[in-house]
Amino acid sequence: MVAKTNNERIVLETASRTAMGRLSTDRLRAEGKLPAIIYGLRGPSTSVSIDAAQTERAVHSGAHLLDLNLGGKIEHVLIQAVQYDHLHKDILHVDFLRIDPNKRVHVRLPIEFKGVAKGSKEGGVLDIQHAELEVETLPLEILDCLRVNIDDLELNAGLHARDIALPAGMKLLTPGEQLVCQVKIPKTATATAEVTPGPTEPEVIGKKPDEASADAAATPGAGGKPAGGKK
Repeated sequence: MVAKTNNERIVLETASRTAMGRLSTDRLRAEGKLPAIIYGLRGPSTSVSIDAAQTERAVHSGAHLLDLNLGGKIEHVLIQAVQYDHLHKDILHVDFLRIDPNKRVHVRLPIEFKGVAKGSKEGGVLDIQHAELEVETLPLEILDCLRVNIDDLELNAGLHARDIALPAGMKLLTPGEQLVCQVKIPKTATATAEVTPGPTEPEVIGKKPDEASADAAATPGAGGKPAGGKK
């Protein structure tokens, strides 16, 4: 029986897999399928095949909790690990962890920043330090992401992990003092301001710098004495 939840979940059709090895894996991929494994909850590790296109959509959508239909039996699982090819483009293998809907789990939830920071209107830019938070929650209450409104974030102000409101029953595991994002002046603008040259003394045309300095020292009213003058 599928556990009830307010969050829509993806159901992947799976089939038991007995043949192993590279040739078997290549054959699966040629059929549009992927090798995967299900383990956890003191149950046996089960090798399965899953639809490649469905799996890629589920992974890229940011889904955490999935339902696997294995021979008419629904397995509630978390995406535990995803193995990609060397170009990090195509999925090669997926690890699924069985979960108990009534047992709390630790997951990392991505943060989706909404709105335009107030400080951005004063020349600042949003600098994102961490784009996810680690939380503890029940599996059926896992969110796809945490949406955070930054409209009121002023210039030089920062948002810490403890400042992000979590749904009731969800516990923050990331250190509360961890900086998530801040609005600050771009480094290029700061560097330009620091190297802006100040006013310089006029150069004597036609003379070398050392000659010009010597003449200036000998000019009355400049702190020196006229050449050949009397005390």
